[in-house]
Amino acid sequence: MMRALPLLALFLIPGASSEAACFQPNPLLPPSKEIKAYVGDTPEGMEAFGDSPYGQTHAPYPPAPPRGLSSPDLLKIAADQTSVQIWYFEPQAGKKEPRVCRVDAWIPRDVAEQSPSFFDEITRSAKGDPLSETLLKRGLSRSYTKTYTYDKKGRIERIERSGFRKGPPITSQALNCRRYDERDRVILWVKPEHTMKCPASEPSMKDEWREYRFATVDGKDVQLRHRWHFPHEKDEWREEWAPFQIDSTPDSVRGHAYVDARRGVKEIFGSNYGKRDNNAANTVLDVFGRWQGATYYFTKPPVSLSVLEKPDEIYKYERRRMTRLDNQYRMFELFKSNEHISRHRIYMLEGNVLRHEQLDAQGKISRIITVNDWRQPRPGPKPDFDDSLLNAKVPRLLTHQIYHRVYDVDAKGQPTLVAVSWNRAVLNPLKKTPMSAADLVFGTPDGTQKWKTQDEFNAAFNTSSDARQVFPDTPDEEL
Repeated sequence: MMRALPLLALFLIPGASSEAACFQPNPLLPPSKEIKAYVGDTPEGMEAFGDSPYGQTHAPYPPAPPRGLSSPDLLKIAADQTSVQIWYFEPQAGKKEPRVCRVDAWIPRDVAEQSPSFFDEITRSAKGDPLSETLLKRGLSRSYTKTYTYDKKGRIERIERSGFRKGPPITSQALNCRRYDERDRVILWVKPEHTMKCPASEPSMKDEWREYRFATVDGKDVQLRHRWHFPHEKDEWREEWAPFQIDSTPDSVRGHAYVDARRGVKEIFGSNYGKRDNNAANTVLDVFGRWQGATYYFTKPPVSLSVLEKPDEIYKYERRRMTRLDNQYRMFELFKSNEHISRHRIYMLEGNVLRHEQLDAQGKISRIITVNDWRQPRPGPKPDFDDSLLNAKVPRLLTHQIYHRVYDVDAKGQPTLVAVSWNRAVLNPLKKTPMSAADLVFGTPDGTQKWKTQDEFNAAFNTSSDARQVFPDTPDEEL
């Protein structure tokens, strides 16, 4: 099981909460008398208040209360209303407007399915509260209570819900928990469905949570990390780090990552990781003149999460690097632990090998194997190899369709065609035959068959149809 990385970003210890005036240790009890109330649907601004901060403003402070607040004793509720939501608002120190602190939901007693003894307990708890007594006389009963708790700065810290349907026992749990930094930025949000309570320190790996890290540059917020944790059964979990970067400098190492409990760091993508692995082939620009970044997969898990805070640790692991070319073309390399030269580069389209380049210990191309004479569509201004040097013509086989071409490249970078594969059938000039439908012959450019099968041909040139030279772990989802 992969050990979780400590939440180093949680640099503020949670302070003492400011309990709501309408909070009661026994959630069946009505709130205190100094609060105001409102009857109706969810007030404006409350729909996602305190929820996950992703994709919306963090809204640490409560929205303005709706119009029509009054003392709970003066609320008017229609006689035929069969379900009621009562929103309670408490005074705020130093502010004119009160803030939401509680909502009580009332439903028909027969729908609540509460035992007689539990309904008696609800009735006893309501004594002395005219509003609750009125609703009870109408045949309603409490369904749930939701409370809003704030920290000393008045920021929403947790939302808790106590359910009364089919009770007892009363089921109480925290719905959302938040922690902030000194600039009111959310640095931790927790949805504690498993533990049912807000964490005092680090969140449980069994709950869902989001952790954020920020910096301030020229007075503006820069998000350095968004870490989203998902729990699963049997102590399994996964995470998305999307995005993350090491620091706030323009050249900082950055990217996105997938992590899980079993493999640790599974994938780093859209990143500028692995600068020591860079070469002319894996830093090519796309049709829009942009480099699409490096994607890394790890062939021998587990990989420590510390890689996401210490980028140079990536070199300790055997790693496959994927480079996106134009459209759906991909180029794959395999770097051994503490090495920065891949001895194989394989270009693929939808799982099919298009080209295999083999390199020597100094990183120079020593062999090129193409399928259907595939060329690099955008080699860049200083490619490792000039494809115009590849002479694809096979004069002795002009009447046959050629598939594989094997070039040995000498120390001066000059290629020589040494082997080919072709369709035994005579070429149809009006229609090309896909390799899967061809009767393949493997031999030399003079038209002499030398290898009986593709397996023999592949073994002779250390190549493969499934790119196993860069896929020793064969993860099909990457192809």
